[in-house]
Amino acid sequence: SLFASACCAFAQINLVPNWSFEDTANCGIPVSSQILRSPPWFSANNATPDVYSMDAGNACGIYMDTTDVIGQWCYQAPFHGQRFAGEYLWKYGDEVKDYIEVELISALVGGHSYRASMEISLPECWQYAVNTMGAYFSVDSVFDPNPGTPGVLPVTPQAEFHEPLFFKDDSAWMHVEDVFVADGGERFMVIGSFTDNAGTDVQYHPAQFGAAYYYFDAIEVKDVTSWESVAEDLQVYQPAPGFLSVRWPGFPRVDRITIMNGLGSVILERSFQGDTEGAVPLTDLPGGVYV
Repeated sequence: SLFASACCAFAQINLVPNWSFEDTANCGIPVSSQILRSPPWFSANNATPDVYSMDAGNACGIYMDTTDVIGQWCYQAPFHGQRFAGEYLWKYGDEVKDYIEVELISALVGGHSYRASMEISLPECWQYAVNTMGAYFSVDSVFDPNPGTPGVLPVTPQAEFHEPLFFKDDSAWMHVEDVFVADGGERFMVIGSFTDNAGTDVQYHPAQFGAAYYYFDAIEVKDVTSWESVAEDLQVYQPAPGFLSVRWPGFPRVDRITIMNGLGSVILERSFQGDTEGAVPLTDLPGGVYV
């Protein structure tokens, strides 16, 4: 029996370094943006996304002080660990957009499926909720150097998180995720809102501050590609003694072909690099009839 497997199964390793903002640096010194206190995260423009901490002794960011305005009006415990990030997705009468960006542990593989997920929370002190946000993946880092209003980035996110009823839970963390197929080579991820004010739907509820501002924690990007058997779609012929020629139209990323005997034992495997056809040598096979 002859089988082909379209791509492969992968250990689901999180490709996001410092995925819950626990690792710190630049503590006690001035920084242009609080996000720089959780490397390798940085801002994708001249806006100033934030990092919050529950550790009064070593905040290295904005301390969630329950005796001050931030902790009294905008309190949220982290989803994981002691720290989390925050950014503006929409502001009333202002096009300012925050973006947090990070270089992934390794580049994405073309044709592979990835799940981008994270926990988000709307602090109860902010008046507006949005129904869409996303994550953009690029080969090179993204930075808008515009010294004026740091507005929406002119890119389209591969991972889009949409909630028709709006992301409006202001007490608990909300889980968002999306699965997308990589082009290949993407190594940087940018998280935020990718629509301008006119293109962003918002929902109002009474609170202190006139913006849509969200907390972010537990950010993950994992390869979720799986094996798919495509035996019924193989085209097999023998142009000359000693090998078979195999084609798999419609499955451009077949990674291996397996020959099994009538008992189901694997007797030969041949790996490929995403080609659309390949040759399988027969010279090492024991004598017999193969179907």
